[in-house]
Amino acid sequence: MMNELPYINDALELKTVLRQLRLLRRSEKIKAKRKYTITKADRILIHLKTDGKCHICGQEVSVDKFEADHVKSHSKGGQNIIDNFLATCRTCNNYRWDYLPDEIKWVLKLGVWARKQIEDNTTLGQEIAKSFIQYESKRENRRTTPRNSTG
Repeated sequence: MMNELPYINDALELKTVLRQLRLLRRSEKIKAKRKYTITKADRILIHLKTDGKCHICGQEVSVDKFEADHVKSHSKGGQNIIDNFLATCRTCNNYRWDYLPDEIKWVLKLGVWARKQIEDNTTLGQEIAKSFIQYESKRENRRTTPRNSTG
Protein backbone atom coordinates (compact mmCIF):
# COMPACT_ATOMS: atom_id res chain seq x y z
CA MET A 1 0.00 0.00 0.00
CA MET A 2 1.17 3.48 -0.81
CA ASN A 3 2.36 5.77 2.00
CA GLU A 4 1.52 3.19 4.66
CA LEU A 5 3.69 2.61 7.70
CA PRO A 6 5.47 -0.74 7.81
CA TYR A 7 4.04 -3.54 9.92
CA ILE A 8 6.22 -3.97 12.99
CA ASN A 9 5.64 -6.87 15.36
CA ASP A 10 8.57 -6.38 17.72
CA ALA A 11 8.81 -3.72 20.45
CA LEU A 12 12.58 -3.35 20.08
CA GLU A 13 12.20 -2.85 16.33
CA LEU A 14 9.53 -0.17 16.91
CA LYS A 15 11.84 1.62 19.35
CA THR A 16 14.68 1.42 16.81
CA VAL A 17 12.53 2.78 13.96
CA LEU A 18 11.27 5.69 16.09
CA ARG A 19 14.81 6.53 17.24
CA GLN A 20 16.16 6.38 13.68
CA LEU A 21 13.44 8.72 12.43
CA ARG A 22 14.19 11.22 15.22
CA LEU A 23 17.94 11.08 14.52
CA LEU A 24 17.34 11.55 10.78
CA ARG A 25 15.13 14.58 11.47
CA ARG A 26 17.75 16.09 13.75
CA SER A 27 20.57 15.44 11.27
CA GLU A 28 18.71 17.36 8.56
CA LYS A 29 18.06 20.37 10.77
CA ILE A 30 19.38 23.70 9.54
CA LYS A 31 20.55 26.30 12.04
CA ALA A 32 19.39 29.70 10.87
CA LYS A 33 18.39 33.06 12.22
CA ARG A 34 14.76 32.87 13.40
CA LYS A 35 13.99 36.53 14.08
CA TYR A 36 11.18 37.92 11.97
CA THR A 37 8.05 40.00 12.38
CA ILE A 38 4.69 39.42 10.76
CA THR A 39 2.75 42.62 10.14
CA LYS A 40 -0.96 43.01 10.84
CA ALA A 41 -1.61 42.97 7.07
CA ASP A 42 0.42 39.73 6.75
CA ARG A 43 -1.56 38.17 9.63
CA ILE A 44 -4.83 38.96 7.86
CA LEU A 45 -3.61 37.33 4.62
CA ILE A 46 -2.34 34.23 6.45
CA HIS A 47 -5.60 33.99 8.43
CA LEU A 48 -7.67 34.16 5.24
CA LYS A 49 -5.75 31.25 3.66
CA THR A 50 -7.27 28.84 6.20
CA ASP A 51 -10.66 30.58 6.50
CA GLY A 52 -9.81 31.57 10.07
CA LYS A 53 -9.20 28.01 11.21
CA CYS A 54 -6.16 26.07 12.41
CA HIS A 55 -4.92 24.23 9.33
CA ILE A 56 -4.15 21.15 11.44
CA CYS A 57 -7.15 20.61 13.76
CA GLY A 58 -9.75 22.93 12.19
CA GLN A 59 -10.42 24.95 15.37
CA GLU A 60 -11.31 28.59 14.79
CA VAL A 61 -8.40 30.92 15.50
CA SER A 62 -8.49 34.67 16.02
CA VAL A 63 -6.59 36.84 13.56
CA ASP A 64 -4.76 38.35 16.57
CA LYS A 65 -4.02 35.09 18.40
CA PHE A 66 -3.11 32.41 15.82
CA GLU A 67 0.45 31.21 15.39
CA ALA A 68 2.01 31.28 11.93
CA ASP A 69 3.10 27.74 11.08
CA HIS A 70 5.75 27.18 8.43
CA VAL A 71 4.54 24.94 5.58
CA LYS A 72 8.16 24.06 4.88
CA SER A 73 9.65 24.02 8.35
CA HIS A 74 12.16 26.66 9.34
CA SER A 75 14.61 23.91 10.32
CA LYS A 76 14.43 22.51 6.77
CA GLY A 77 15.17 25.87 5.17
CA GLY A 78 11.61 27.19 4.95
CA GLN A 79 11.51 30.94 4.45
CA ASN A 80 9.71 33.55 6.54
CA ILE A 81 7.37 34.62 3.74
CA ILE A 82 3.57 34.74 3.60
CA ASP A 83 3.41 31.89 1.07
CA ASN A 84 5.15 29.63 3.61
CA PHE A 85 2.79 30.35 6.53
CA LEU A 86 -0.56 28.88 7.54
CA ALA A 87 -2.62 29.74 10.62
CA THR A 88 -2.50 27.29 13.52
CA CYS A 89 -3.68 27.18 17.10
CA ARG A 90 -0.97 27.22 19.73
CA THR A 91 -1.31 23.56 20.69
CA CYS A 92 -1.00 22.24 17.13
CA ASN A 93 1.92 24.53 16.32
CA ASN A 94 3.76 23.57 19.51
CA TYR A 95 3.38 19.82 18.97
CA ARG A 96 3.72 19.46 15.19
CA TRP A 97 7.35 20.58 15.20
CA ASP A 98 9.25 19.49 12.13
CA TYR A 99 8.45 15.78 12.19
CA LEU A 100 9.24 13.68 9.15
CA PRO A 101 6.11 12.28 7.43
CA ASP A 102 6.57 8.73 8.78
CA GLU A 103 7.45 10.09 12.21
CA ILE A 104 4.21 12.09 12.52
CA LYS A 105 2.25 9.04 11.31
CA TRP A 106 3.73 7.00 14.16
CA VAL A 107 3.00 9.80 16.65
CA LEU A 108 -0.64 9.88 15.52
CA LYS A 109 -0.99 6.10 15.48
CA LEU A 110 0.53 5.73 18.96
CA GLY A 111 -1.55 8.63 20.28
CA VAL A 112 -4.83 7.17 19.00
CA TRP A 113 -3.92 3.80 20.51
CA ALA A 114 -2.98 5.38 23.86
CA ARG A 115 -6.25 7.35 23.91
CA LYS A 116 -8.20 4.10 23.39
CA GLN A 117 -6.33 2.48 26.29
CA ILE A 118 -7.26 5.43 28.51
CA GLU A 119 -10.92 5.42 27.38
CA ASP A 120 -11.19 1.65 27.94
CA ASN A 121 -9.68 2.12 31.41
CA THR A 122 -7.16 -0.67 30.88
CA THR A 123 -4.37 -1.04 33.42
CA LEU A 124 -1.96 0.37 30.86
CA GLY A 125 -4.41 3.17 30.05
CA GLN A 126 -4.57 4.14 33.72
CA GLU A 127 -0.76 4.27 33.84
CA ILE A 128 -0.57 6.31 30.63
CA ALA A 129 -3.16 8.78 31.97
CA LYS A 130 -1.42 9.09 35.33
CA SER A 131 2.01 9.65 33.75
CA PHE A 132 0.60 12.10 31.23
CA ILE A 133 -1.13 14.17 33.95
CA GLN A 134 2.15 14.29 35.90
CA TYR A 135 4.00 15.41 32.77
CA GLU A 136 1.38 18.06 31.97
CA SER A 137 1.41 19.32 35.58
CA LYS A 138 5.18 19.87 35.40
CA ARG A 139 4.80 21.72 32.08
CA GLU A 140 1.96 23.85 33.45
CA ASN A 141 3.96 24.84 36.51
CA ARG A 142 6.67 26.26 34.21
CA ARG A 143 4.19 28.65 32.57
CA THR A 144 4.38 32.33 33.46
CA THR A 145 0.58 32.39 33.74
CA PRO A 146 -0.75 28.91 34.55
CA ARG A 147 -4.19 28.04 33.21
CA ASN A 148 -7.02 26.91 35.46
CA SER A 149 -7.78 23.20 35.59
CA THR A 150 -10.86 22.13 33.63
CA GLY A 151 -11.47 19.05 35.78
